[in-house]
Amino acid sequence: MKNALNITLLSLLFYLPLSLFGQSKSVDRLYQQYKDNDAFFHLDLAGNFLDFAKGWDIDIEEANLSAITESIDRVKLFKLPVNGDQARSDFKKLSQGLRRENYELMMEAEEKDSGVSIYSLGERSMKGLVLLIHSGPDSDYMVIELEGQFDQKALAKVGKGI
Repeated sequence: MKNALNITLLSLLFYLPLSLFGQSKSVDRLYQQYKDNDAFFHLDLAGNFLDFAKGWDIDIEEANLSAITESIDRVKLFKLPVNGDQARSDFKKLSQGLRRENYELMMEAEEKDSGVSIYSLGERSMKGLVLLIHSGPDSDYMVIELEGQFDQKALAKVGKGI
């Protein structure tokens, strides 16, 4: 669980500018559902963020992240403005939608009432990753979508380094 959250936090540090529509129709549908809600937090970033990360003097080689940071074209993050049963229902619908779009559940980690699910699109060369994160029954529910070309071996290397 901590490794998945570390990957998530590190990915947010490396990938920051703008854009609006996600690669996944299911992610975009959920985004559109809440985009006009005042409590809806979202962040959409695009571009090559490797140089941005180097400007912060972050040692990305320490965590074997350079291959991943160079692969990311876009990051979309949003936190659902609802929680409880509504958020769980939204996550369930999103999971079903991702499966219909041929995303595969790559990893799932649960700890008490919190958890992370990672879905990937593609096999050896993945075209996208979607992370569904919840931190408790009545707490935050977040969606992170990473677009780009990800090599399965590079992702495994990152997992070993963290």
